[in-house]
Amino acid sequence: MSTKTVSSIDLNKQKRSSLESVGHNVVKVDMDDKITGKAKYGSDIQPDGILHAAVVRSRHAHAIIQSVDISAAESMEGVRAIVTRDQLLGQFDNRVRYYGDVIAAVAATTHEVAIKAAESITSTLEPLPSIHDPKRAIQSGSPKVHDVNNPNFGQHGRHEFVVENSEYVQNIDDYHYVCIGDVEEGFLEADFIFEHEYISPRVNPCNLDTHCTIAEWDGDTVVFTETLGAPSRSRDEIADLMGIPHEQVRVVMPPVISSSFGARSVPQLSFEPVAATLSREAGGVPVKLWFDREEEFTATDHRHQTFYNIKMGITSEGIITAAKIDLVADTGAYPNGVGHIVLSNGLSRPLEIYKIPHYEFEGVSAFTNNLIAGEFRGIGSTQLGYALESHMDEMARRANIDPIAFRLLNFVEEGYARPNTGRPIESCGLVECVERGLETFKKIQSGPSEDPEKLRGWGMAAGTHTTGLGAVDMDSSEVKFILSPTGSLTVEVEVLDHGQGTDTVMTQIASEETGIDISNILVRHYADTDSADAYLGSVASRSTYITGLAVQEAGRNLLTAIADILPSPYDPKQHSEISIADSCVSFGSDNIPLSDLFEESLISTGFAESELNPPAYGAHFAEVEVDALTGHVDILSYVAAQDVGFAINPKMVEGQLEGAISQGIEFALRSEVKLDRGIPLNPNLA
Repeated sequence: MSTKTVSSIDLNKQKRSSLESVGHNVVKVDMDDKITGKAKYGSDIQPDGILHAAVVRSRHAHAIIQSVDISAAESMEGVRAIVTRDQLLGQFDNRVRYYGDVIAAVAATTHEVAIKAAESITSTLEPLPSIHDPKRAIQSGSPKVHDVNNPNFGQHGRHEFVVENSEYVQNIDDYHYVCIGDVEEGFLEADFIFEHEYISPRVNPCNLDTHCTIAEWDGDTVVFTETLGAPSRSRDEIADLMGIPHEQVRVVMPPVISSSFGARSVPQLSFEPVAATLSREAGGVPVKLWFDREEEFTATDHRHQTFYNIKMGITSEGIITAAKIDLVADTGAYPNGVGHIVLSNGLSRPLEIYKIPHYEFEGVSAFTNNLIAGEFRGIGSTQLGYALESHMDEMARRANIDPIAFRLLNFVEEGYARPNTGRPIESCGLVECVERGLETFKKIQSGPSEDPEKLRGWGMAAGTHTTGLGAVDMDSSEVKFILSPTGSLTVEVEVLDHGQGTDTVMTQIASEETGIDISNILVRHYADTDSADAYLGSVASRSTYITGLAVQEAGRNLLTAIADILPSPYDPKQHSEISIADSCVSFGSDNIPLSDLFEESLISTGFAESELNPPAYGAHFAEVEVDALTGHVDILSYVAAQDVGFAINPKMVEGQLEGAISQGIEFALRSEVKLDRGIPLNPNLA
């Protein structure tokens, strides 16, 4: 695969040329440490006396553990702790439910010894019938992955539900249903009706730094040092999973946060409980569990494979009259709360892009004996986007309508009330995205191929993903500013910079509000879950929208606090604006050293909350060339037009778009994790 041209358009609706820090391409504040190798990630930490862990994993997709022989491992020099599945903290029975499920684990003085000891452990397993088709799994007669529907493993978002479909009887993780209007009446009004199924692949986030945790016990409290996108929420989930009180779990952030793309948003079943149990058995000393690449593919979460069946009706003019969407998502062997999000977003996204007067959605996330599914960038929106936009193209083709004109005719607009919630669309740049994107795309298109064996085509897709948690609950964030008499500012925030640039964005906002130079501002994450209740952290696309507003308020509160202690000649009636620069407070033509105003650091806080979750819209265009003989695909041209509102840092926005484009291309063409009856065929980067 090759790419000829990639172009992106940022739709900055607000032109704010007077701003000094935001709206400009500021270099990422953590860039130097990362590119020089000075950055210290969790996997780089080596406390004194640390032990290294290795896990014995099932090579069966579904089986009963009859016996485990650890005698050979026990006799090895350097082995300090061995635990079998039945000894693990939490809800571990004698049944493994997927390839890679935990059977036993070892802690030893070196990683090499731990691996050797784990390899010496033998087990006898009785294979059980397994189920790998999620559509069959929920029907009567299929093997049961769990004895009950909606089992409680401490997962966030777990809720009670009533299944409306009599054919869905077992292996149910979550279920959502909504009916708006009268779908059958809507189909009667249609001139064209089409129904089709769309299947999305299972893919792994594949972070370069694989999962790593260090677990140790401080009395009755287990302390994990690792990257978790939502530290406090994950603390609660880990505690519930292991069956201990929340206050007996503490999560500490490593010096530098690892990348995530959602993969580090929830705990892993064979990760934290394993390290914690080994540490307890070894007397509470630190135990480091660091997954290798194959474990990253088999023992961590993947994007849900989804099966979308979409039936839609339109008039001869192209107006959508009705849509019926049935979704089955493969949750894999265990719940983690993400199936709920996939279904929620699958239900809501169509209504945030198109006006659909009659709408019915039924979604179920099903347990199978496949690899566990979880969070990955744009949870649920990505799979829905592929299915819905493919279906829009099919509808346009059958009705002989231009596919772009068809979309423009049915787009929502600002102020349109979502029929499922009644909440209006807060902002919408869909039409502008399409118009400006298409204009640019036409300029860079390659055009028809002169080689009859090279087939060319182009298309576009619209999409959205919402911002913040406002769809289901009030979202909020609190930050702290600490200003020293020398003029340096520390900004304490709950959100973590996984590489997406939030530290830089918060620095820019703080600089804009206070006047302090970016070089004198340090953004610091709360050190651990005992320091602050960072419940959500860096999930739900909320960092800039929610925490950025809190930083803005903290900056304004800081200046207010300074104004209150300024001596004459400061007159708030004459000097409405003050700023901080070069360790001085400036107002009008006057400057006062900060050290003359206070001897100890001055502290301010900022708080922001919102019940809104404005969607961020985009329209992407692609031109591809397919070799008719080999099937090889070349991407010739690509344009992404994204409505980003006001870009705090335009260059980083472009980086986000380019990264998203790359992941979208691999999602479509390259990165499927293939299974054969639950066994991964390609759990590596080869």
